[in-house]
Amino acid sequence: MSIPIDNAMTANLAMMEAQLYRASAIAKLAHEAMNAGQRNLAIGTILPLEQELDDICALLKTVLILHRVRPQPVEGG
Repeated sequence: MSIPIDNAMTANLAMMEAQLYRASAIAKLAHEAMNAGQRNLAIGTILPLEQELDDICALLKTVLILHRVRPQPVEGG
């Protein structure tokens, strides 16, 4: 396996992990707001997740693409 590809995959997975952790914390806050009868607060709290989840999906697709990439031999010249 290619070291640069592995490094890129590792970096993307680390970002994904951090963003999923943040998304989970936001969802928890929204859930707590709903349990407290604060529907508008709950919705306002989760609105940023729409973009954040799109970003997480992009990171996932990037990791999968990197996994499928076949490193090309470097030609000297």
